[in-house]
Amino acid sequence: MKSGISTHLEFAVVLIEAVLLVGFAIPLWAKRVNSFPEDKDAIVVHVVGQQFNWNYHMPGPDGVFGRRDVALVSNSNPLGLDAADPAAQDDITAGGELHVLKDRPVIIELSSKDVIHNFALPHMRSAQDAIPGQIIPMWFKPIKTGTFEVVCGQLCGLGHYSMRGSVVVDEPAEYQAWLKERAELSKVAPAPAAADRPPGEPPVGPDAGTIAPPGAPKTANPSGEPEAKPGEPPKAPSPAATPH
Repeated sequence: MKSGISTHLEFAVVLIEAVLLVGFAIPLWAKRVNSFPEDKDAIVVHVVGQQFNWNYHMPGPDGVFGRRDVALVSNSNPLGLDAADPAAQDDITAGGELHVLKDRPVIIELSSKDVIHNFALPHMRSAQDAIPGQIIPMWFKPIKTGTFEVVCGQLCGLGHYSMRGSVVVDEPAEYQAWLKERAELSKVAPAPAAADRPPGEPPVGPDAGTIAPPGAPKTANPSGEPEAKPGEPPKAPSPAATPH
């Protein structure tokens, strides 16, 4: 025979858990994820995930993010920053490692270039999915200095194991030194025109040592010697063409 006391105890436990969940846990969690600090009081960072790396983008002293264009994305410009935009000239970019300031809120605006990633900061008890085509915010406030691991919480491909990064929490002096260093390294060079070739590479055309583009007219034989027909051995140069 079942005891009435046991039934009442089970009912009381369920009721208390429901009150804690609905009355306290859910409202507190909603306040935590929906109530963001003011931008003027926080460090705002654009974080873009890709297979298999994290890219960080911060505004410079002007506080304005420069324009990004997917058509400008390259190995040297993974975020596609537009060098023609004045606001992009002082922007700060970094890959893999992000520095932030102790006791100052950090607002992360997440996006992805390819598949779904997850920007997870276990030490900050914070994580958020990065979804292509969307910008999703998250925030945290570091309270102690140190280097903390960033992991990807989604299985994002064969190189998922290498999808790691770090967040370094600095004191003001170290943080300003990092900003200065990254500002020098992050200067965006103007994008070359479509017809331009990389520096040091000879131009396409009839000059010696280059290959003419498909459909270009054939150039005259500079040596003046008759060309060998298909299947015939090459002819020896005439004495006049033999160097002395």
